[in-house]
Amino acid sequence: MINREQPRQFIGTIRCVIEAQDELGARLEMNEIVEAGGELLEDGETIDVTQIIPAELQGVVEPAEMVEQLRRSRDMLIKTRIIQCFELARELDKTAWVLEHRAEESFDLSGYDWGVFMDLTNKLLERKE
Repeated sequence: MINREQPRQFIGTIRCVIEAQDELGARLEMNEIVEAGGELLEDGETIDVTQIIPAELQGVVEPAEMVEQLRRSRDMLIKTRIIQCFELARELDKTAWVLEHRAEESFDLSGYDWGVFMDLTNKLLERKE
């Protein structure tokens, strides 16, 4: 008896380093790469760009920009519903809070409000409060 298994799907990660003037230029060039790569695929197979990031930091990163990035990451981690990701999300939330409040004369980490983080978690997970 011959055992013929059905083909399985696989996900391959390709790293493509390009030079562009800005993120829009990088996106346009990546779209061209996707189109070219798509010609090699069979029906039902896909190719996508999931992330475009600069290879190096651009000079000084403003604290407000860093806070925004930390909060976006925090939200994504919470939405995974994985305990280790939740714990990391809490640490990112505290770090963002510190960056936001560290210049205050009365700065003290005891001012961090765990309840606000839990309220946000419940909202993101669409739980009843």
